[in-house]
Amino acid sequence: MEYPPEIERMHQALAQLPGVHSVCSGVDDLEGIRGDDLRTPDRAHLPHGALRRTNGGLANEALIQFEFQLEPAPAAWRSLEFLAWFVRDRARGGESVQIRPFALPPEHGEQTQLGQTLRWHIDLFCPDTGDDLTPELAKVADLANGLELAIRLYGSQLGQDKLQ
Repeated sequence: MEYPPEIERMHQALAQLPGVHSVCSGVDDLEGIRGDDLRTPDRAHLPHGALRRTNGGLANEALIQFEFQLEPAPAAWRSLEFLAWFVRDRARGGESVQIRPFALPPEHGEQTQLGQTLRWHIDLFCPDTGDDLTPELAKVADLANGLELAIRLYGSQLGQDKLQ
């Protein structure tokens, strides 16, 4: 899948963190989604807690979501802790962003899924979104720039002195 350059830049910033892999993204229109709509499997990736608090999306609200997986390694957990700090710091600064886990049920039919489906989502909420996503892509570019800067500043703390 081809992504806009701003989103690709965020993917690259995430992927350079130790233990982070399988980065992908999506954009969802949250307007019109209500709490009861969250029961369907096609809405499983959405941030249920946040949407239930407001009984769905706000008017003209979009969600840009970054999904990634972690290797089962200590370096990956350090990267996750780093990302949790980074996202929380951005949210404290006024950005509507959160990080959260995502997983599927332990079993599906006869297939065991437990231990196979854990992913992490960074949710960027974009209120007042119109047909032109340029302002939202600028938010993504700013987020990517901030993550790149944080990696340059604190990369040695991640055990990767050569992170760029």
